[in-house]
Amino acid sequence: MTYKKWLDGGKMKKTFYIVDDHEMLREGTKGWFVSHSDWSCVGEAANHEAAYSDFERMAKKDSLPFILICDLNFFGENTGFDFMKKIHDLYPAVKIIVYSMFFAGGMVQNAIKNGASGYVSKNASCDDLLKCMEKSFSGEDFIQEELQPNLIKYSKLTDALTRREREVMELILQRHSNDEIANILNIKKRAVENYISLIYEKTGVNDRAELVVRYGG
Repeated sequence: MTYKKWLDGGKMKKTFYIVDDHEMLREGTKGWFVSHSDWSCVGEAANHEAAYSDFERMAKKDSLPFILICDLNFFGENTGFDFMKKIHDLYPAVKIIVYSMFFAGGMVQNAIKNGASGYVSKNASCDDLLKCMEKSFSGEDFIQEELQPNLIKYSKLTDALTRREREVMELILQRHSNDEIANILNIKKRAVENYISLIYEKTGVNDRAELVVRYGG
Protein backbone atom coordinates (compact mmCIF):
# COMPACT_ATOMS: atom_id res chain seq x y z
CA MET A 1 0.00 0.00 0.00
CA THR A 2 1.38 3.41 -0.90
CA TYR A 3 1.17 6.40 1.45
CA LYS A 4 -1.55 7.90 -0.77
CA LYS A 5 -3.65 4.75 -0.41
CA TRP A 6 -3.08 4.81 3.35
CA LEU A 7 -4.16 8.44 3.37
CA ASP A 8 -7.24 7.81 1.24
CA GLY A 9 -8.62 4.86 3.13
CA GLY A 10 -6.16 2.57 4.81
CA LYS A 11 -7.07 0.71 7.98
CA MET A 12 -6.50 3.03 10.93
CA LYS A 13 -5.13 1.65 14.20
CA LYS A 14 -4.83 3.27 17.61
CA THR A 15 -1.16 4.08 17.41
CA PHE A 16 0.84 7.09 18.52
CA TYR A 17 4.33 8.52 18.27
CA ILE A 18 5.73 10.90 20.90
CA VAL A 19 8.31 13.64 20.51
CA ASP A 20 9.61 15.28 23.68
CA ASP A 21 13.08 16.21 24.88
CA HIS A 22 12.41 14.79 28.37
CA GLU A 23 13.10 11.06 28.45
CA MET A 24 11.20 10.43 31.69
CA LEU A 25 8.07 12.07 30.28
CA ARG A 26 8.25 9.94 27.13
CA GLU A 27 8.71 6.76 29.14
CA GLY A 28 5.98 7.66 31.62
CA THR A 29 3.48 8.53 28.89
CA LYS A 30 4.15 5.34 26.97
CA GLY A 31 3.90 3.22 30.11
CA TRP A 32 0.62 4.76 31.21
CA PHE A 33 -1.08 4.18 27.86
CA VAL A 34 0.12 0.59 27.68
CA SER A 35 -1.41 -0.05 31.11
CA HIS A 36 -4.61 2.00 30.82
CA SER A 37 -5.73 1.98 27.18
CA ASP A 38 -5.77 0.11 23.90
CA TRP A 39 -3.35 2.59 22.30
CA SER A 40 0.13 1.44 21.35
CA CYS A 41 3.29 3.46 20.86
CA VAL A 42 5.06 2.92 17.53
CA GLY A 43 7.99 5.24 18.17
CA GLU A 44 9.52 8.12 20.03
CA ALA A 45 12.15 10.81 19.58
CA ALA A 46 13.93 13.41 21.67
CA ASN A 47 14.40 15.80 18.75
CA HIS A 48 12.84 16.74 15.45
CA GLU A 49 15.56 15.35 13.21
CA ALA A 50 15.09 11.85 14.59
CA ALA A 51 11.32 12.18 14.25
CA TYR A 52 11.57 13.29 10.60
CA SER A 53 13.72 10.26 9.85
CA ASP A 54 11.32 7.89 11.60
CA PHE A 55 8.29 9.32 9.82
CA GLU A 56 9.95 9.01 6.43
CA ARG A 57 10.77 5.39 7.18
CA MET A 58 7.27 4.64 8.51
CA ALA A 59 5.61 6.27 5.51
CA LYS A 60 7.51 3.95 3.17
CA LYS A 61 6.27 0.97 5.19
CA ASP A 62 2.70 2.28 5.50
CA SER A 63 3.07 2.24 9.27
CA LEU A 64 2.55 5.88 10.16
CA PRO A 65 0.99 6.53 13.59
CA PHE A 66 -2.54 7.78 13.81
CA ILE A 67 -1.47 10.44 16.33
CA LEU A 68 1.68 12.45 16.89
CA ILE A 69 2.05 13.79 20.44
CA CYS A 70 4.53 16.64 20.64
CA ASP A 71 5.75 19.44 22.85
CA LEU A 72 6.34 23.01 21.67
CA ASN A 73 9.56 23.80 23.52
CA PHE A 74 12.69 21.81 22.72
CA PHE A 75 15.93 22.42 24.56
CA GLY A 76 14.78 25.90 25.53
CA GLU A 77 13.57 26.91 22.05
CA ASN A 78 10.00 27.13 20.75
CA THR A 79 10.69 25.13 17.60
CA GLY A 80 7.62 22.94 17.84
CA PHE A 81 5.51 25.09 15.50
CA ASP A 82 7.81 24.64 12.50
CA PHE A 83 8.05 20.92 13.25
CA MET A 84 4.27 20.54 13.42
CA LYS A 85 3.72 22.44 10.19
CA LYS A 86 6.22 20.29 8.31
CA ILE A 87 4.70 17.04 9.58
CA HIS A 88 1.19 18.30 8.80
CA ASP A 89 2.21 19.31 5.27
CA LEU A 90 3.98 16.02 4.56
CA TYR A 91 1.58 13.64 6.33
CA PRO A 92 -1.82 15.38 6.62
CA ALA A 93 -3.62 12.25 7.79
CA VAL A 94 -1.55 12.12 10.99
CA LYS A 95 -3.37 13.87 13.82
CA ILE A 96 -1.19 16.19 15.90
CA ILE A 97 -1.78 16.69 19.61
CA VAL A 98 0.23 19.28 21.49
CA TYR A 99 1.15 18.25 25.04
CA SER A 100 2.90 21.22 26.59
CA MET A 101 3.53 23.32 29.68
CA PHE A 102 2.72 26.38 27.57
CA PHE A 103 -1.02 27.01 27.42
CA ALA A 104 -1.58 30.75 26.92
CA GLY A 105 -4.20 31.56 24.28
CA GLY A 106 -1.62 32.68 21.73
CA MET A 107 0.25 29.40 21.96
CA VAL A 108 -2.93 27.35 21.53
CA GLN A 109 -4.01 29.46 18.55
CA ASN A 110 -0.58 29.15 16.93
CA ALA A 111 -0.62 25.39 17.41
CA ILE A 112 -4.02 25.08 15.71
CA LYS A 113 -2.82 27.28 12.86
CA ASN A 114 0.19 25.03 12.36
CA GLY A 115 -1.77 21.80 12.17
CA ALA A 116 -2.72 20.70 15.67
CA SER A 117 -6.10 19.05 16.13
CA GLY A 118 -5.71 18.73 19.89
CA TYR A 119 -4.09 20.61 22.75
CA VAL A 120 -3.58 19.42 26.32
CA SER A 121 -1.56 21.00 29.11
CA LYS A 122 1.04 18.90 30.90
CA ASN A 123 -0.70 20.02 34.08
CA ALA A 124 -3.72 18.00 33.00
CA SER A 125 -4.39 14.40 33.98
CA CYS A 126 -3.48 11.45 31.77
CA ASP A 127 -7.21 10.90 31.35
CA ASP A 128 -7.48 14.29 29.62
CA LEU A 129 -4.76 13.32 27.16
CA LEU A 130 -6.48 9.98 26.54
CA LYS A 131 -9.79 11.79 25.98
CA CYS A 132 -8.08 14.04 23.44
CA MET A 133 -6.67 11.02 21.60
CA GLU A 134 -10.04 9.28 21.54
CA LYS A 135 -11.69 12.43 20.18
CA SER A 136 -9.03 12.64 17.46
CA PHE A 137 -9.60 9.00 16.56
CA SER A 138 -13.30 9.82 16.12
CA GLY A 139 -12.43 12.72 13.83
CA GLU A 140 -13.06 15.49 16.34
CA ASP A 141 -10.81 18.34 17.45
CA PHE A 142 -10.19 18.71 21.18
CA ILE A 143 -8.93 21.59 23.30
CA GLN A 144 -8.70 20.88 27.01
CA GLU A 145 -11.67 22.55 28.67
CA GLU A 146 -9.54 24.61 31.07
CA LEU A 147 -7.64 26.15 28.13
CA GLN A 148 -10.68 27.24 26.12
CA PRO A 149 -11.27 30.56 27.99
CA ASN A 150 -7.67 31.58 27.21
CA LEU A 151 -8.21 30.78 23.55
CA ILE A 152 -11.50 32.71 23.39
CA LYS A 153 -9.91 35.71 25.13
CA TYR A 154 -6.98 35.67 22.71
CA SER A 155 -9.27 35.36 19.69
CA LYS A 156 -11.29 38.36 20.83
CA LEU A 157 -8.09 40.33 21.30
CA THR A 158 -6.76 39.54 17.85
CA ASP A 159 -10.07 40.59 16.29
CA ALA A 160 -8.90 44.13 17.01
CA LEU A 161 -5.69 43.58 15.04
CA THR A 162 -5.25 43.74 11.28
CA ARG A 163 -4.26 40.59 9.41
CA ARG A 164 -0.62 41.70 9.23
CA GLU A 165 -0.56 42.66 12.90
CA ARG A 166 -1.88 39.20 13.79
CA GLU A 167 0.83 37.58 11.69
CA VAL A 168 3.54 39.65 13.39
CA MET A 169 2.13 38.92 16.85
CA GLU A 170 1.98 35.19 16.18
CA LEU A 171 5.63 35.21 15.10
CA ILE A 172 6.62 37.19 18.19
CA LEU A 173 4.92 34.57 20.35
CA GLN A 174 6.91 31.93 18.50
CA ARG A 175 10.02 33.81 19.72
CA HIS A 176 11.15 35.08 16.30
CA SER A 177 13.38 38.16 16.18
CA ASN A 178 12.45 41.29 14.20
CA ASP A 179 14.91 40.31 11.48
CA GLU A 180 13.40 36.83 11.24
CA ILE A 181 9.86 38.23 11.11
CA ALA A 182 10.88 40.58 8.30
CA ASN A 183 12.35 37.67 6.33
CA ILE A 184 9.38 35.38 6.92
CA LEU A 185 6.81 38.01 5.90
CA ASN A 186 9.04 39.51 3.21
CA ILE A 187 8.71 43.03 4.57
CA LYS A 188 11.20 45.62 5.79
CA LYS A 189 12.45 45.51 9.36
CA ARG A 190 11.18 49.05 9.88
CA ALA A 191 7.68 47.89 8.94
CA VAL A 192 7.95 45.11 11.52
CA GLU A 193 8.87 47.66 14.16
CA ASN A 194 5.87 49.80 13.23
CA TYR A 195 3.53 46.81 13.44
CA ILE A 196 4.94 45.90 16.85
CA SER A 197 4.31 49.42 18.14
CA LEU A 198 0.69 49.16 17.02
CA ILE A 199 0.36 45.75 18.67
CA TYR A 200 1.69 47.14 21.96
CA GLU A 201 -0.80 49.99 21.77
CA LYS A 202 -3.78 47.74 21.04
CA THR A 203 -2.89 45.07 23.60
CA GLY A 204 -1.88 47.50 26.32
CA VAL A 205 1.56 46.00 26.92
CA ASN A 206 4.81 47.90 27.29
CA ASP A 207 7.34 45.63 25.64
CA ARG A 208 8.02 42.31 23.92
CA ALA A 209 8.66 40.43 27.15
CA GLU A 210 5.28 41.45 28.60
CA LEU A 211 3.53 40.49 25.36
CA VAL A 212 5.06 37.02 25.42
CA VAL A 213 4.34 36.46 29.11
CA ARG A 214 0.73 37.60 28.82
CA TYR A 215 -0.24 35.89 25.56
CA GLY A 216 2.39 33.26 24.81
CA GLY A 217 3.96 32.23 28.10
